[in-house]
Amino acid sequence: MSVPLTASLYVPGTLDDADKVLADIRTGYFVEKTMDEGRNYCERKINLVKSNFDLLNEVLSSNSSNRIKKRYFQNMTKGD
Repeated sequence: MSVPLTASLYVPGTLDDADKVLADIRTGYFVEKTMDEGRNYCERKINLVKSNFDLLNEVLSSNSSNRIKKRYFQNMTKGD
């Protein structure tokens, strides 16, 4: 497994306790979670990114539609 030290520097690492993980919740803040909670958190974030990507594609392809733009920005303010 690679462990990030900076945005571009990774070092080899091992996992000593497979029951707990650290989740990066933005700007360098980490929260300890169980493996299931960590997996759930990652899945929610992946779904949020996919949803935002789909909405952005709609906005760019339609080049108008204020309703879609409003949904996109509302979705951007959601999050954990």
